[in-house]
Formats: sequence, C-alpha cells, structure tokens
Amino acid sequence: MERKHSTGSIIAGVIMVILTLVLLPILIMNIILIAKGNSGGVVPPDIGGVAPLVVTTGSMDGDREDSFPEGSLIFVRILSDEEEKSQLAVDDVITYYLEQSDESIIYITHRIVAVNYADDGTVSSFITRGDANGMSNDPEPVTLSHVIGVYQTGIPVLGTIVEGLQNPLVIGLVIGIPIVAFIAYDVIRITVYNRKLQQQEITDKAMADKDEEIARLRALVGEQSASQAQPAPADSEPAEAAQEAAPAEEVEPEQVTEEVKGPETVAEPAEESAEEEPKE
Repeated sequence: MERKHSTGSIIAGVIMVILTLVLLPILIMNIILIAKGNSGGVVPPDIGGVAPLVVTTGSMDGDREDSFPEGSLIFVRILSDEEEKSQLAVDDVITYYLEQSDESIIYITHRIVAVNYADDGTVSSFITRGDANGMSNDPEPVTLSHVIGVYQTGIPVLGTIVEGLQNPLVIGLVIGIPIVAFIAYDVIRITVYNRKLQQQEITDKAMADKDEEIARLRALVGEQSASQAQPAPADSEPAEAAQEAAPAEEVEPEQVTEEVKGPETVAEPAEESAEEEPKE
C-alpha cells in the first residue's frame, strides 16, 4: 500500500511539473505580449527581439522544410534597420504588415520569390507568395519599410493553444483547473492516509490485546502445571519406606525357625530319660 501511495504521489507530482513547465511560460508570454501590444505601433510585441505570432490561415502549409500549417505558433526575429532588411534574399520567409481600411494592422508571413532593385542597385521591395498559393503572388510588392522580420521556426498546434489562452475565461480555466485538481488530490491523499493510520492503530491495538491474552493464558497454564507437579515427591517417600521395610519382614521367618528347632533339640533328651526310667 505504501508503495502504491508513493507511486501515486510521484505521478501526480510529475503531471503538475509538466503542466507548470508547459502552461506557465505560455501564460507569462501572453501577459508580456498583451502588455506590449497595448503600447501601440506596427511592430508586434516581442520577447528578446523575437515576436511570437499565431498562424490563422493555411497559406504557408507546404512540403518545404520551413513551411508551417494553420494553427502553428511561429517565431519571427525582428529586423529593426534597413541594412538587415536589404540583405534578405529569395526563399527567405518574411513577415510584413498591411494597413486595413479601418486602420487595423494585419501581419502576413510569406516566402520571398523575387527581389526588386532600385536604379542605384539597392533593394527596393520583395515579391512574396504563400507556399500553398501555387503560382499566385501577393497582390503588392513588400517595401523595406513594411518588413517586420524574418521567420525562425514554428511549432504546430501551439498557436491555437496560445490564441485560446488570450481569452480571460480560458486563462482562468487553465490556471484554475490544475490548482483545484491538485488541491482535491492533496485532500483525498491526506484523508486516505489518515484513515489508513487509524486502521493501523486499531490493528496494532488488537494485536497487542491478543498478545497480552496469549501471555496471560500461558502464565495460567504454567501455574496449573506447577501446582500439579508439587505432590509427586511426597508420594515417593512411602514407596522408599516400603522398600526399606521389606528386608526386615524376610528376616523374621528365620528367627521363628530357630525358636522352633530349639525345643525339639531339648525335647529329645527328655524322651531318652523317659525310656530309661523303667529300666531301674
């Protein structure tokens, strides 16, 4: 039972550690991104110069090594100066922004398929296309001023989770459920342990009472055996006395025989004298 209990505790602890390691960074990242997102500007919130973005379409879902499906969480390195942006080349996957008619900003991450140069030989813009869009290029060339950064890596499905965690209700559930589950498990574990401890105490008391009763019965049996063994020496004394008296009884017939023989010896001369008297 103790081994099972210990194993259960270890499993619960491992699950809590995994949830903490997975959910806590995501939660912290969301808090930072939300805080930075409220500051305004066209550059998305970043952590250490890397901006995490959630992919909401499947335009980059292809068979290339750096393609990524819808629902992924991608990480884009922010490019802050024109020189870095001008060094981008064909096949680089970049993120750029577009202003909508309602003055909102959207971010698009597509692959560079061509580079446009100015008359002086400097890079002026990029032609981009989604891997899943076939041969259809994006409607407008992307100028250097609209380039946000270059794609680094991505994690499928994680974007959907992060997007869900931006909902306050989901955040509450994600944080609250593990905490409530851990508290409930701890309460159940303590309750089961206390019941087991009480049962063990009852068992130990019963065993102690049993041992005490056995000891009492053994002592009683020992006393009875001792009392029955005490008369045995007294019964042996008459037997020894009888054995000592037996030789005395064997001597008495010899004495009687001698006494009987005595008169016979004495009587014989008397008969002779009687026989002699008539001769006179």
